[in-house]
Amino acid sequence: MRWVIAALIFVAVGMAVILYVSLPLPDGKLLEGGFFLAIGVLHVLFYKRTRKKFFARTQTGWRLGAKLWARIGEGGTQVLYLGIGIILAVAGCILVIAGSG
Repeated sequence: MRWVIAALIFVAVGMAVILYVSLPLPDGKLLEGGFFLAIGVLHVLFYKRTRKKFFARTQTGWRLGAKLWARIGEGGTQVLYLGIGIILAVAGCILVIAGSG
């Protein structure tokens, strides 16, 4: 589970950098925010189905990758997809609010 939390922190830091760079820009916040919001909502809505397909594909692929994903587990993969969706949706909401104001 530590790998999942580390990956989520990495994604959150990346989104924070994108927000930091995007907020002072005069245009494009609404479109960019809508994109992140839509992708985040889709991740949250379909995280169970997506993690099952992704986890099954990783087990038949590259051996080192299969070992890593087996160690994380199916539940960890679910938490990873849900966490990424939440991070993207929150970032999208922030950009949409900043762009409409």
